[in-house]
Amino acid sequence: SNRMASKNNFNVKIYMAESLEDALKDASYVLSQFRVGFLEARILDEKIPLKYGLIGQETTGAGGFFCAMRTIPATINIARLMEKLCPDAWLINFTNPSGIITEAIHRYSKIKCVGLCNVPYNMHMDAARLCNVEADRVYCHMVGLNHLSFLTEIAVDGKPVMRELIDKKMFDGQLVKNVPKVPGITDLISQLQLIPSPYLQYYYFEDYMLKKQKKEIEDGLGTRGEQVLRIQNKLFELYRDPNLCEKPMELEKRGGAYYSTVATMLVKALMGYGDVNMPVNYPNMGAISDLSMDSVVETNCIIGKNRVRPLVYGHLPSQIRGLVCQIKAYETLTVEASMERSRKKAILALMNNPLIHGFENACKLVDEMQYHFGEYTGKLE
Repeated sequence: SNRMASKNNFNVKIYMAESLEDALKDASYVLSQFRVGFLEARILDEKIPLKYGLIGQETTGAGGFFCAMRTIPATINIARLMEKLCPDAWLINFTNPSGIITEAIHRYSKIKCVGLCNVPYNMHMDAARLCNVEADRVYCHMVGLNHLSFLTEIAVDGKPVMRELIDKKMFDGQLVKNVPKVPGITDLISQLQLIPSPYLQYYYFEDYMLKKQKKEIEDGLGTRGEQVLRIQNKLFELYRDPNLCEKPMELEKRGGAYYSTVATMLVKALMGYGDVNMPVNYPNMGAISDLSMDSVVETNCIIGKNRVRPLVYGHLPSQIRGLVCQIKAYETLTVEASMERSRKKAILALMNNPLIHGFENACKLVDEMQYHFGEYTGKLE
């Protein structure tokens, strides 16, 4: 990073702290992006559910549950340190599953926190591409939850265009690197009259996505986590070259496009360099009528100096209301299961996730989690 900054004549120095306490002391903004258990744990997140014929994915379904249960304790530890060392700082959370982690912080900590994801901005850029205009002429409105959100409005220079794009079957869904395109997505969008996040494919095309995952393993590609591990090892080899001062092309295969863009947009706005309207993860505060005030949602907010204000949307469209409310129940129970070390609530959380398919699977998955990840989750009673 220092090599890249130097080559581009950026007057900035990047330091590596020797401890978390050193990094946090007197910070104004803390950007959090980490993976408890590293990629090896992610690979288990993907493989364990497949044993039971269930979707194995990083943030969705059983894999997302495992990831959340490992990550919530580590995140709360950061929040507790921030309360002592930088109590007025903003925590910008990129750590997945971003919505669940952000809800844990807001419910169990006094730290100011905003959750970020690159998917909404990817969808914004895709809308601009389809409209053949610059991104700053496009307005997109999103409602829902992290990795479960929907575009409900696209406007160019203030003129609504989403219905036209749908009617012309132009919007085939923005594709992040780790979510493959599904045949039939265009017909789905025509039915919904909304543009779903790519992660909705795991719910709306579960059989297809499951078969695709199994086939990739059979073909020797492995799970997405195994593919990413190979990319990561290659990147680390390239970074060892002292002459490398630019982003390697391999980084584009990693699936993190626009993370830096949304992070700088958010931090600049919180610093007071002009308000921005952007989708973030933040307590609902009445924006979506169907969810509780303290439920963390992913929707458009006005970000200004030291403040975040969700824009009022009202009731969710009836075609998505049931799924969003069900997944919010799963998310809230997951946070409570972790914080209370409750086996009962962990099982109830999974029973509220439509990708788990019943009580027996929920019990087996909680047992698997305790066996493989107990050192991170703590013992559930």
